Amino acid sequence: MLITIVAATKLELKPLFDHFQPKTGDFIGLFVVNNDLHILITGMGMLNTAAHLALYASKYERDFYIDAGICGAFNRNLKIGDVVQISSETYGDFGVENDEAFQDFFDLGFIDKKEDAFQYGLCEPILSDFHSKINLPKATSITVNKVHGNDKTIKIIEEKYKADTENMEGLAFYYVLKLINKSGIEIRSVSNYVEKRNKDNWNIKDAVTNLNTELFIIIQ
Repeated sequence: MLITIVAATKLELKPLFDHFQPKTGDFIGLFVVNNDLHILITGMGMLNTAAHLALYASKYERDFYIDAGICGAFNRNLKIGDVVQISSETYGDFGVENDEAFQDFFDLGFIDKKEDAFQYGLCEPILSDFHSKINLPKATSITVNKVHGNDKTIKIIEEKYKADTENMEGLAFYYVLKLINKSGIEIRSVSNYVEKRNKDNWNIKDAVTNLNTELFIIIQ
C-alpha cells in the first residue's frame, strides 16, 4: 500500500518527522520515508493544497491519501484534543454578504449541488477497504479561508452548515481526490473551539500529539 500523508505545515506532523527523519524528495514539499510512505507539505489554505496535491498526484502513483491537521470545533461535544475522521466537507465562506445574511454560491445557483464532487453541497471521500483500519469517530466540516472569531458570524455559519468542525484545507483535499479518483481520508485533531479568538483556550501541543498518535496506528 503506497500511502501519502498530506498536511499544511510540518508543525502538525512534527512527531512523524522526528520519528521517521524523512529525506527531502524531488518535488516541492515532498518528504520520503520510503516508497510506501510519502509526506507532502502543501502550505496552508485551499489554493496551496489543491495545486500541490494535484501536481504531486500527476507525478506519483499512490494508493491512499491521508490529509492530517488540526481544526477548530463548533460541536462542544467534541473535546480539545479529540481526533476525528471527516466524513464530508463543503465551503464555509465562499459566497456573498447580503446585508447581515450570508449566501453561498449554492444558494445563488452558481454551483450545482448535484455535481459529482458536490453531492448536495458536500464533498465526501471515496471509500476503500483501507478505511476499515480507521477507527475514529466521524465528524463533518467546512473549509474556510479565514477562521471564524466573531460571535455573530459564528452563529450564522453554525445555523447554515451545522458542521462539527472547520479547517482551511479539507475541501481542496477531497475535491482533488474526486478528480483523480483516489481513495483517502481527512483526519483532524481539535485544537480549539470556534469562538471569539482566545489563544489561552487553545491546546495545539496536545492536538498535534494526539493526531500523530492516531496516524502511527493507521499506517503501521
